[in-house]
This record gives sequence, C-alpha cells and structure tokens, in this order.
Amino acid sequence: MSELEPKGIITTVSESPKVIKGKNGDAVILVPQPTDDAEDPLNWPIHKKILIFACVGFAGFAGQMAPNSNQLTFLLQTETYHDTTSDMLNTVAASLAGWVAGPFLFIPFVAVIGRSSVILWSLVVVFFCQIWAAKMTGAGDYISFTISRFICGLFGGIPSSLGAGYIVDMFFLHQRGKAFAVFEVLIIFAVVGGGTLGGFVAHTLPWTYTFWWTLGPVGAAIIGVFLFVEDTTFSRQPGVAVRSPLPKSWIANRIATFLPGTRTQPAGKGREFIKRAITPLQITFAPITLLMGTYIFIALGLPIMQASTLATYLQPPTAIGGYGFSSLQTAFFTMTAWIGMIAAQVYGYLFNDKIPLWVARRRGGGTWKTEYRLANTILPSLLLPIAIGLYGAGLQYHLHFMVLAVASFLIWFGALLVMPVCYNYIVECFLHNPVETSVSLNAYRISFGLMSVFISTDWQTATGVGWMWGLGAFLILLVDGIMVGLILKGHLVRQWTVRLNSAIAVSEDGARITAKLDPATP
Repeated sequence: MSELEPKGIITTVSESPKVIKGKNGDAVILVPQPTDDAEDPLNWPIHKKILIFACVGFAGFAGQMAPNSNQLTFLLQTETYHDTTSDMLNTVAASLAGWVAGPFLFIPFVAVIGRSSVILWSLVVVFFCQIWAAKMTGAGDYISFTISRFICGLFGGIPSSLGAGYIVDMFFLHQRGKAFAVFEVLIIFAVVGGGTLGGFVAHTLPWTYTFWWTLGPVGAAIIGVFLFVEDTTFSRQPGVAVRSPLPKSWIANRIATFLPGTRTQPAGKGREFIKRAITPLQITFAPITLLMGTYIFIALGLPIMQASTLATYLQPPTAIGGYGFSSLQTAFFTMTAWIGMIAAQVYGYLFNDKIPLWVARRRGGGTWKTEYRLANTILPSLLLPIAIGLYGAGLQYHLHFMVLAVASFLIWFGALLVMPVCYNYIVECFLHNPVETSVSLNAYRISFGLMSVFISTDWQTATGVGWMWGLGAFLILLVDGIMVGLILKGHLVRQWTVRLNSAIAVSEDGARITAKLDPATP
C-alpha cells in the first residue's frame, strides 16, 4: 500500500481517531483528522490528489524555468547587444530580482481570485514574456530584453510559492515529507534544467530559441492547470468564513475557478487581501524564520550562485583560466547537477517521512514535535561545505573538469536534500499560512544568489576564486551551527514566536502520530 494513499482506515467512528496501518506494524494516526465533508480535500481519492499535485508541480517547474532559460547562453547575446559579460549577467540578476519581489507583490491576490486563478494567469504572463524576450534581437534592445526578464521573474516565481498550500490542504502530516521532496526538487530542477536545455538548443540554433522552446512546457502547464486543478481551500478552524460550494458541472466549475476566480473565496476579500500582504512580512521576521532563513540564505544561496556563474568559469578560453567549453559542453556539464537532484529525489521520497516518524516513535513515544523533521538535515549539512570547498579548489588550481563535476553533483545532492526539509519544517511552524511562508523562504533562498551576481566579480578579485568558494564553505559550517541549535532547541524559539504573534504561529506539536495497534484489529 502506498503511504500517500489513506487506504485501510481502521476506524471511522467519530469519537475515535482515524488511523492507517504503518509498515512497521504500528498505527499511523491521521493528522489532521479528516472531516466527514466530501468537500474536504483530505477525503479526495488519491488519484485526484496526485493529478492536482502533478499539475501544480509542473506549473511551478515551467514558471521557474522560463525566467532563466538563457542562464548558460547569455554570453552568446553579447554579440547582439554589443555589451559586456557583466551586462549580460545582469539580465540573469533581473530574473532573480523578479523571483524575490513577485510573490510579495502578487500572492495577496489569492485572497481575491484564489490560488488556482493566480497560478493560471501568472503562467499566461510568463508565456508572453518569453515571446517578448525572443523578439529582442536588435542592437538597441538590451534594456527591453532586461525588462522582459524582470517581469518574467515577477510572475514566474508565483506558482512555486503556491505549491505549499496545495500540499498542506491535500496531504496528511505523514505524507508531506514526500510531497515537499517531489515539489521542491521540481522547482530547483527547473532552475538548473532550464539553462541546460537552453544550452542544448543554442548549440545548433540562434540564441532566441532558448526562449521559443519554453513556450511548449509553459503552454502545457497552462492547459494542465485549467483542465485539472481545483480549489483546495477548506477551513477546519471554527468561526472562520467559508466559501459557498463551487458548481459541480465541469464548465461552470472552470469558469468559477478561473474567470476570474472570485467565487473560490469567501466574503471579506478586501480585509483578507491586506492580511495576506502583511503576513509574509510577519513570518519573514519571526524568530524561527530568521534562524532558518539565515541557514537557507547561505546553504541554498551558494548553489544558486554556482549555477548562475557556471558559464563564466567553463566557457572562457583555457588561455585565460577557463575550460573552453561550448554552450553544448556546458549543458552536458550541468547534467551532474541533474544526477544529484535525481538522487536527492529518491532519498527524500524514501526517508523524508520515514525518519521523522521513527524519531517520533523513539524519542517522543509516538507524539509529534515539528523539530523531528530536521533529522533529515544532518547528512546534507555535512556534505555541502565539503562540496563547496572541493569546487573552489578545483577552480583555484584549474583541476580536471571532472573534479568540478563531482563537486557539482555533491552541491546539488546536498542542497536538494536539505531544501524540502527546511521548507516543510517552517511551513509546519505556520501551518495556517503555508503560501505566505513559502513567499518568505523563497526570498531568503534567492537573495544570496541575486546578491552574488553583483558581488561575485569583485569578491573573486579581492580574494581569488579559491578563497571565495572556500569562504562559502566556512559560511556553511557556520550556519550548520544554527541548524544544530534548531534541532535541539527549535521548540523554544517557536515559543518565542508564539509570544510575538500567536495568530500565525500554529503547529501540530503534541499531536499523537503513531500508536501500537490493538492485536485484535484486522
């Protein structure tokens, strides 16, 4: 039986908790407890949940991939615009800046037209921004091209920020680790994969095709969202306003959900809009988020810096310290990151739920504590400083490119092990605001990558390439200390957060998650 499917419910009596049989013979108690309402997404059949999740995940992938589809090919555009490498690198920075700002600006519209509608129309904007970029082929089009990248980034990061809401709505606590692992790997895979595929395209076609080809996946994401994604909001909080049921007819349901989607939201949209605009800022500066955000800023920012600046190390001629790679060879090199991400995906799917449940049984006697999620950060926290240090040494001493390839694999394997766990943990610290929490975490994750685009040249000039990345490795060791503190004392930091803002600091601490089965239970 798949752990993602709540089959084999042992009891459905209202006064008894609903549980499923765990693989080790224990009972896994369903948290949160599903209601008897058919509108409750927790009660939906697993095939429906997976279909919606797949469409939202692909939307996040397509939206995240499009803004940086020229990540490995921007050097080819210097001949078109007659600009320097630094100027073209700034176009990549424009996309990153959009990723940071866009969710803060547009996620509040979820309160007006709903998550599904915001995803759909964000993808439509991304689609047209890709056409805009591909048409900027004149020598004087640099500014317009850069603006297209910024706007594409503004809207491209929105679907990935909304995915956490669907995960929390549709899946139980013991399933979310897998769901976050799949979703976050898709998002980061888009960051690297978009550039890789663009590199393959640019090997035989003009650079404009690095944007034209993305219309396929972005268009497919638009169609998938429109056809299959449904509104999953369902309040279990007493006294909270709820929307009226949506139409059952497919066409009427699609119109109510997307055109423009106001029927998916209950009354009081204006007040809720203001609340959703403020909540991400409250979460961003909450004590628990500041600590985890600092870890994410460094541990996930450095891999983004590695991906954003990769072409500047591999493509220059060997005579000036590069490796003389073509765009095709650079694209093949990034396959090491792909392999690392796939390995992290497999590991996360197998262990991101299993290890926390094991810790809950051994240390908590079957009672849940949110910090149990963080047991899965121990391995990547050890791997990342080693990988970053190896990458810097390879560049400093101009070692064989296979040394850089091994380092790249370890960087992305470690980053993609830790990222879903960190997101899952903080989302479960602010359980009623998963989307706003993702907005906050995305800002921490992307900010270092954005900053590095502007400072990496001066940083490298001041310290040398080896010490630049070596310092990065030491910074990860420093924030590893923060992670150790969160594993051991994170619950105390969350108590401070509750004192500051009890309205948003909601978790599932103390919930009974496992229990011994009655031998008489079938």
